[in-house]
Amino acid sequence: LFNQYKPIPEGPVREAVLDMAKQVDIPADRIFIYDGSRQSNNFTANVSGIGSAARIAISDVALKQASLDEVRAVTGHEIGHYVLGHVWRSVGVLSVLVVALFFLADRLHPRLAKALGSPTTEISDPRGLPVLMLVLSILGTLALPVTNALTRIGESEADAYSLQMVNLPDALAGALVKTAEYRYPRPHPLQEMLFYTHPSVERRVRSAMEWKAKHPAGKPATAPVNP
Repeated sequence: LFNQYKPIPEGPVREAVLDMAKQVDIPADRIFIYDGSRQSNNFTANVSGIGSAARIAISDVALKQASLDEVRAVTGHEIGHYVLGHVWRSVGVLSVLVVALFFLADRLHPRLAKALGSPTTEISDPRGLPVLMLVLSILGTLALPVTNALTRIGESEADAYSLQMVNLPDALAGALVKTAEYRYPRPHPLQEMLFYTHPSVERRVRSAMEWKAKHPAGKPATAPVNP
């Protein structure tokens, strides 16, 4: 709603990104650059949409403040999300979770409504809507560790995909360290489990450095395959 999405302009960034996309059969028209610098100076990218609407979007900060290797490393991460089907997995898991939450809400609503002195215990009665919203809020909060774990797993898999695809652990680590400006890099494990949608920066950088120690620089360990 608040950004403009356009094809990446001609230059080294476009050549690097489209070359990577071509390796895994991602059409060039699925990759965009957007004016993320309007909101912040953070170098970010994302994958969204499903089917023919799926796309990879890279902030224009990539053209101004990121090195070309950082662009490759972050693009490899987003390509990982795209190729590994993380959006589809999220849709599937979250759909099941929503059904489960509404099932539990249907069972819990009468008891909570009675306990709170609601004029009705019928979930279909509009007068009981505040109680229903309270039940769903409580259940949603309890489900937060599950949804956060789902996204953290996806982020770790995308990091691993980037390292496998381009083998630029230093660049990936450098891009990750920059996120410490808006995401505390060393949370307590319990804090990370409950509230973090991404693995901690410390954990992700350590993983990149462990990869670096096991693999020679300069080329991918093996070419990732588009399943």
